[in-house]
Amino acid sequence: MRYARHASRYSLFALAVSAALLPGAGWAANGDLAGARTPPSVACSWDREAALSYEERRLDTPLPFSGANVVTHDQTPLAERIVKGAGFDGFEPAFAKRLCAADGRTPVTSYAKALKLVTEEGRALWRAAVDRAQGRRAIPAGALPASDDRMLYWTRLYMTRTLRQWAPSFHLGKAQAQALQWRFERASRGQLDIDLPRRYAADGSRYRRMIISGFDVFTLGTPGTANTGLRNGNPSGATALALDGREFRLADGSLLRIEAYLLPVSYDPFNRGMQEDTLGPWFRPGPRRVDASITISQGGANQFWLEAWNGRFHGSSAGNDGIVYCPADSALPNYVLPLGSVTNPGTAPISLRGSGCNINPPRRWLGYDSASRWRQNLPAQFSKASLPVRQLLAADTWRGIERPPGATSQAAEGFDVTWHTNYDFFPDCANPRTENVPTNGVMNAMPDPSLVLPPNRRICARNGGGGDYLSNESAYRNTVLRDAFRLEIPAGHIHVPVMNNYYTGVPASGGGARNDNAISDARYEAYRSAIVAQTRALLVGVGNALAQGAQAD
Repeated sequence: MRYARHASRYSLFALAVSAALLPGAGWAANGDLAGARTPPSVACSWDREAALSYEERRLDTPLPFSGANVVTHDQTPLAERIVKGAGFDGFEPAFAKRLCAADGRTPVTSYAKALKLVTEEGRALWRAAVDRAQGRRAIPAGALPASDDRMLYWTRLYMTRTLRQWAPSFHLGKAQAQALQWRFERASRGQLDIDLPRRYAADGSRYRRMIISGFDVFTLGTPGTANTGLRNGNPSGATALALDGREFRLADGSLLRIEAYLLPVSYDPFNRGMQEDTLGPWFRPGPRRVDASITISQGGANQFWLEAWNGRFHGSSAGNDGIVYCPADSALPNYVLPLGSVTNPGTAPISLRGSGCNINPPRRWLGYDSASRWRQNLPAQFSKASLPVRQLLAADTWRGIERPPGATSQAAEGFDVTWHTNYDFFPDCANPRTENVPTNGVMNAMPDPSLVLPPNRRICARNGGGGDYLSNESAYRNTVLRDAFRLEIPAGHIHVPVMNNYYTGVPASGGGARNDNAISDARYEAYRSAIVAQTRALLVGVGNALAQGAQAD
């Protein structure tokens, strides 16, 4: 059979050569077949004057390189240092070559082909980041550790800048150019990569299917102004990369399968429905329907917060794109920004309906239009998490976690875990006065139920337990979508401890010298390793609660 297969292949080759040498065909001077078809292509160029996005303008910004607290003096832009340090500096040049080669030609001859290309490139970037985090990509000596998450954000920006400057000779409308950016964003965040299994594995084990989200880096400072915020990482993003596609054996013998994606730290993508479009297909009935949906972000110092309540309200902090949805002088639930408003110098104008102080999930998933007219409880002012809090607090997920230099907690190791039951509210939705319900303050154990006071429907949200920024928004949208589908699954938010802790030069933080020009140090990396490890333990705890049929608290 092997000989016959090879003989057939050689016969086909001989026929092809014979056909090529029929009259009208021949060999060209360069050795190629004369008349052989070359792939179609069109002319292309680069528009280096194209206006960059607010985030892309940070690509040329360095860390502080002179003055107090600076030991080294590297003036290289932070983005370049991170991308090279992770070995991701080949992605943008390869992408640029596919878009427009050195001869000014491109095989991308239509919008449809461009959409296909950016999808492929975005997915490849995501897979490379996951492979690096999970040890499937070579890491040379001296490179940033495998657990580093920052190269994905900065490489993505290099590539979106290149895409923005691409000028093919075929007509590419403004809406099409924006759609290419959107597709690349989604593909490079793992949002098109989710692949939950059916109920049973090949060995007969039952699957428990979980989707988790992490976030980009954030608080990066003003473009062009050197600042230490640029070097921030995000432990939720590092966790997503470390766990995407991983499987864990649970106490009952079933398998927990985790699929992960990343969210941006900007309001517009949420308003467009990015999160719902990612989760919605897996919330629908079907053989691969999700069993748990957990959003994750960075919260406070040295504690894991299991959030109880998520608020509909946007605060007044800007996103990574510089845009603010709820200006401080207009911070009431029903406030909506006029289209065309510019909320910060140098940022894009407001272009989406319903951009304002309250969150409005998209009609296509919510089932009704909440953006055209504000209604107090459509959707609800507060949404409730459905996490198995009792089981997670009893799991002692801090065990075996090496505490980073300078970290403190009541537990013997790792970080404390608490059920975060606080929130803030407007007693009168038309009056800026607010009131606070404090958290219970109990660590690593269930609090007295009398300390947990749920919000009522007569008030308006000002803060969820996790605040009023995009972490709260991701939690709110996740749980509102759960309710829209009437799902009874674990769905909630885990705020992990702050990771961006560098040496300060004092013994309490480990004693290392402070260097604001460093892109990493041992203390920073110790925090990331510890946080990712304990987050993994909490997620496996959710899986074990699923296997036990535990109820939400």
